[in-house]
Amino acid sequence: MRIVIVGCVLAVSVAAGCVFGATYHVATDGADANTGLAPNAAWATLERVNAEPFQPGDRVLFKRGGVWRGQLKPRSGSEAGYITYGASGEGAKPLLLGSVARNNPADWAGEPGGVWSTGGPNVLKRDVGNIVFGNDEACGVKVWKEADLKRQGDYWYDLKNHVVKVRSDENPAKRYGRVELAIRDHNIDQGGRCYVAYENLAVKYGAAHGIGGGNTHHIVVRGCDFGFIGGGDQYSDGRTVRFGNGVEFWATAHDSLVENCRFWEIYDAALTNQSSGPKTPQYNLTYRNNVIWNSEYSFEYWNRPVESETYNIRFVNNTCVNAGHGWGHAQRPDPSGRHLCFYNSPSAARDIVIRNNIFFEAKGNAFYAPGWTKAQIDALTMDHNCWYQAEGTMIAFKDAKYTLAEFAKYQTAWNKEPHSLCAVPKFVDAARADFHLAADSPCIDAGCAEEGRAADLDGTPVPQGKAPDVGAYESK
Repeated sequence: MRIVIVGCVLAVSVAAGCVFGATYHVATDGADANTGLAPNAAWATLERVNAEPFQPGDRVLFKRGGVWRGQLKPRSGSEAGYITYGASGEGAKPLLLGSVARNNPADWAGEPGGVWSTGGPNVLKRDVGNIVFGNDEACGVKVWKEADLKRQGDYWYDLKNHVVKVRSDENPAKRYGRVELAIRDHNIDQGGRCYVAYENLAVKYGAAHGIGGGNTHHIVVRGCDFGFIGGGDQYSDGRTVRFGNGVEFWATAHDSLVENCRFWEIYDAALTNQSSGPKTPQYNLTYRNNVIWNSEYSFEYWNRPVESETYNIRFVNNTCVNAGHGWGHAQRPDPSGRHLCFYNSPSAARDIVIRNNIFFEAKGNAFYAPGWTKAQIDALTMDHNCWYQAEGTMIAFKDAKYTLAEFAKYQTAWNKEPHSLCAVPKFVDAARADFHLAADSPCIDAGCAEEGRAADLDGTPVPQGKAPDVGAYESK
C-alpha cells in the first residue's frame, strides 16, 4: 500500500507536474524489513533507501535528530514530479555523514614514536581527506609521507593497507573524545540524476563533495547545511591534489536551484558549476539566500572549451564571509581564499548575474578572474553588492587590481556596480556565525528586487523596508 499525498516542487524556471506520491519514512530505530510507509514502519538505513525504485512525486523523510553514515544515491523523478529527500518531525536536521567514527580507544593501536593507527580494508576503503576532532574544534593536518608525522594532529593515509596513522601524545579517542574520519566519497552522489529535491538535511564530514556528480538537471537544494566537506586525494597517484565542494554542478547542468542553505569549512568551493567539456551547456542555475563562511571559495565558476555554452547563472542575495579562513587553507598546496573565483572560462557566456550579495573579508581576493577578457567581465551583470576587504587586493583581473580604497576607480574603469557599496556589513554576531544584519547595517534597504525571491533565508517576507536588504537575511 502506498500512502498518497499531494505535492510538487517547482524548479528554477520550469514547473513540474504535480502527482500523487508515496511518503517513505527513515528512522534510526526503524528496520529495513519494514514497509517504510508510516513513521512506525520506518526503514533504518541508507542502503535500504538507495535500493528502492521510487516514483515521481515520492518523498523520503529522515527523522530529525537521527544520524546516517554512508552515501545517499538518489533516484530521478520526471516532469511529472520530483523525488524529494527531506526531514520529518521536530529537532535537529537529519545528519548525513560521510565519515567513519573512531571514538573508542580500542579502535586505535599504539605505534612507536607517538603514532596511533586505525582502519583496515573493511573500515577505510578510500582515502581519508580530513579528520575532525572533538565537537568540530580542530582538524587533522594531512601529510603525504609517514616520516612527516611530526606534530600533534598530523595524519597520513596508507593507501596500500587502508590505514590512517595519527601523531598524538595519547590515544586520539582519549585525547579528543570524538574522532571523525572523512572518507573520499560524495555524501550525496547524484550523477546523471534529474528532478530531485533535497530539503532540510545536514551534510557533513565527507572528503569529496557534499552533493556531487555530473550531468544533472532539475535539482533543488533547499534549507540544507553543509559543514567540513572535502580534502580527499583527487587522483590517488601521488600528485597531492585535494578537492571537495559543498554543492557542485559538474558537466552538463541546467534548471537547478540552491537556496536557503548554510555552508562552512568547505575545502574548495561552497557552490560551483564547472566543466572541462567537450561541449557542455550550463544554464538556468540559481544560487540565492545562502550563507557561506570559512570556505576557500564562496562561488567558483568555469566552463571549457570555447565550444561550451553558459547562460542565465544567478548568484544573488548570498552572504559570504571570511573566504580562506577554513580548516583547509593552511594545508593546501595552493592557498588562495576568494569569494568569487572565476578561472579561465572560454565558453560563450551571457546573463551571468552577481547581485545583492555580501562579500566580507578574504585571505586572497573577494573577486578573482585573472584570465577573463574585458568583454567577458563587461558581460557580467553586477550591482547592489556590499564589498569589504581590509587588506590586500580586493578585486583582481588579468591586468587590473583594486584594493578596498580603489573601489570607486574599479566602478569607473569598468562601468559596473553603480549601486554597490564598500562598507563593513555589520552582523549581529559574526563570532557565533550569526550573520543577520545589525540594526545599523549599511546593507539594510540597499538591495534591489530579484525575480522569484519573495522571502529571505528565514522565510521573512521581502522587503521589510523601502527596498530589499543586501545578503541572505532581511532585517525586520
